[in-house]
Amino acid sequence: MSITIRDVAEKAGVSVTTVSRTLNNRGYISQETRDKIAEAIRTLDYSPNQLARSLYNARTQIIGVVVPSICHPFFAQITHLLEHRLYHLGYHVLLFATEGNRGQESNIFDILRQHRVDGIIIGSPCLSDENYAKNNIPIVSFDTHMQGANVSVAANHSLGGRMAARALLKGGCRRVLQIVGDLSAKTDAGKRHRTFMEEMMAAGCECISMPALNNFTDLRASRSTVERVLDEYPDIDGFFGTDLNAAGLIQCALRRGLSIPDDIQVVGYDGSDAVTAICMNMTVIRQPYEELADKIVESMMALLSGETPEPRIILDGLTLVQGTTTR
Repeated sequence: MSITIRDVAEKAGVSVTTVSRTLNNRGYISQETRDKIAEAIRTLDYSPNQLARSLYNARTQIIGVVVPSICHPFFAQITHLLEHRLYHLGYHVLLFATEGNRGQESNIFDILRQHRVDGIIIGSPCLSDENYAKNNIPIVSFDTHMQGANVSVAANHSLGGRMAARALLKGGCRRVLQIVGDLSAKTDAGKRHRTFMEEMMAAGCECISMPALNNFTDLRASRSTVERVLDEYPDIDGFFGTDLNAAGLIQCALRRGLSIPDDIQVVGYDGSDAVTAICMNMTVIRQPYEELADKIVESMMALLSGETPEPRIILDGLTLVQGTTTR
């Protein structure tokens, strides 16, 4: 015979309503009552031990993670690292990808709230601050500016843009093009594009900024974007973009009979394992993935412990990985 919530209530000496309220973390329940219910759950084997443990601190041991896309190499890699670290701390991940659809915002938040997540990690610039700011849920954002976040973590993208510019300048580039995302979006990525342009122009070089044709999470749009680059600007001698777009440009250039780096020098940004494994010799600015994941999770654990961590964390650990696509 299966054990029911009524059996748990009888064993704990409380009402079925009290057990239900405790399991759903609704209303005030004394710690003594929680302990009785947790003991009944363990004795009757009513549910996994994880649920019984969560009754002591009224937590679900679930962290919501919201990203623009799980297909984009940067977000795929950082999500994997976050899940791995949280799992070893006893937490599970509830993952959502907005895919640039602002209409999903309220639905995503409703689901996160229904699951009573302990905290939310957000890397999507599409989400509205007001949905989260009015709720007492710890929030850590990364690579995006979010007013409702308790902590914001990002790499030093200004430094990354400067490193990319100097790599191309060192190779002798004089007319370069960069692919930029939506600079009006609340992301830190825009800083690298602005710094890149400032560095190139300060050196007396021409710098062209071309917006991506589609939302940057649409991987299929990458090829059409880089094809347009070569169609409209066949005389550029340098290129800067995400490593996904950089790899696409290299392929398109080679198909057109151009030489890399003799005709065009290329620097990618992100340095994700998925792309660099395919394009092993590409020069990239690699983001500090491990450190990013560490700081995001450390900040979340601090918030859950009632601490007040540093609200803005900028990491300088970007590295230039020299390849054969620059001189």
